[in-house]
Amino acid sequence: MLNNLISRLPDGRAINELVNYLKQQNNSDAFDVIEGLLNNPSGRIQGVALQIIPRVVRDCDALIRFLDIGLSRKNISGTILYVRATVGGLGYKRLLKHLQEIAENEPEWIAHVWYHLVPQVKKEAPEYVYILEKIRDTVDIRLSSDLQDFWQRNKSAVSL
Repeated sequence: MLNNLISRLPDGRAINELVNYLKQQNNSDAFDVIEGLLNNPSGRIQGVALQIIPRVVRDCDALIRFLDIGLSRKNISGTILYVRATVGGLGYKRLLKHLQEIAENEPEWIAHVWYHLVPQVKKEAPEYVYILEKIRDTVDIRLSSDLQDFWQRNKSAVSL
């Protein structure tokens, strides 16, 4: 049944059926299916997975893992889609606190999401801009020198 649903994606009816199916599964099984969709070579199927995440996943740890998958890809236009897919379940404060931790260990991930992250937070949760400032300062210190030019361009393109 699952393979049949996946083969019909990105059909809207198949997406709804897949969501209903995944809601009936345990968290681990649902995570594995969605992760498989995210790793599919088709961008359309990956997009379906990102649509499904906010409808199916409620576990904060799973949402953080999905966010980390997206951030680790370091795609400047794609990482924000992972943020949007997970922020509904995490909330902006938890999301930004996690990004603050990431800034310590993987500052290049932040450099790739920064351009789209700042406007979204300023629009949706301006009360947490102070956390963005802390993230920015951490990345300034931790980022390797070979990415400094890229980071400076992204920082100057969007103001806090």
